[in-house]
Amino acid sequence: MKQNYKQLYKIVTQFEGMPKIEVFDILHKIEVLLYYAPGPLTRTTIKNLLDAEVVTDQEIDPFHFTILPNGNFCEFIDSNSWLHIYKEQKRGLWRLPVFDTYYFKTRYAPLELVQLTRNNLITHLENKWEETSVRAFLDKHHPTDRDKHTGKFLVLRVK
Repeated sequence: MKQNYKQLYKIVTQFEGMPKIEVFDILHKIEVLLYYAPGPLTRTTIKNLLDAEVVTDQEIDPFHFTILPNGNFCEFIDSNSWLHIYKEQKRGLWRLPVFDTYYFKTRYAPLELVQLTRNNLITHLENKWEETSVRAFLDKHHPTDRDKHTGKFLVLRVK
């Protein structure tokens, strides 16, 4: 048991001097990375996962939440096979719907949470099979447009 504490201490000392919220963010990214990593772990496997685009039939982010660098949580809202959408849970007066900020993760970069904007969507889907249909969608709609009846994001209908 003492050996486990030594290993944990060795790892935790790497976070010395960092704000606690940044440590939580790193730990969440490690958790998602480990979800995709086959066992046993090797340096090569980890490097390949970090460098490569992870394309699997598994969930993009099986934990359905993440923490932003500003300390706010992002809660999972909706998804399709290649896109997960998150909403920032703001504090104070900024909780009004006018100030809602949405983020996304794609199956090509499940460790990266990016603000849901037209340019970010196009950039992250460049040279992917969804790119042409997303570009056509964005010519007519804003990325955060929703269906009037169901409230679902229209971008999730893009195939």
